[in-house]
Amino acid sequence: MRHPISAYNEQGDLKAPMWLYLLLAFLGRTWLLFVIAAASRGVGSDLLALFYPNHYYFYLGLASATPTIALLLVGRLKTSKKHKTPRPWAQRLWQYGPGIIGVNLAVDVSLQLMALSHQPQDLSLYQLLPLLLSFWLSWYLLKSRRLSDYFQGKHILHDALKGQRA
Repeated sequence: MRHPISAYNEQGDLKAPMWLYLLLAFLGRTWLLFVIAAASRGVGSDLLALFYPNHYYFYLGLASATPTIALLLVGRLKTSKKHKTPRPWAQRLWQYGPGIIGVNLAVDVSLQLMALSHQPQDLSLYQLLPLLLSFWLSWYLLKSRRLSDYFQGKHILHDALKGQRA
């Protein structure tokens, strides 16, 4: 077995790594802020202005995070809850998850660098931390075996059955 037994759920499927949730929340942070601003009626526009003084970057953030939100929805639609049957189109699309996230991370880094280049005199730690986190999450996406196995839909019996065939 590649992963500890605690990494699998009761059905034998690999559980989502905790860092995947952080990665998806980080990439969808503009949508999260949008939902929070919409829920807080009176101060919503002030909240958006605090994080995105230029509306242009807010709209770019929404557009760049849309593939991540779509991937989350596809992840929820992989199996039909009513009939407990897999949906092949969603599972095929789910397998492209690391590529979608990788492209989304590259777009996010380029947007951050573009925003930093427009205001080089106002460089602060607040602006550099997301960039540093982007590079760290990119490294995690490239190197995590559990994350790639999760997107491939590995089952606990996968390695055992593979060993029997050899």
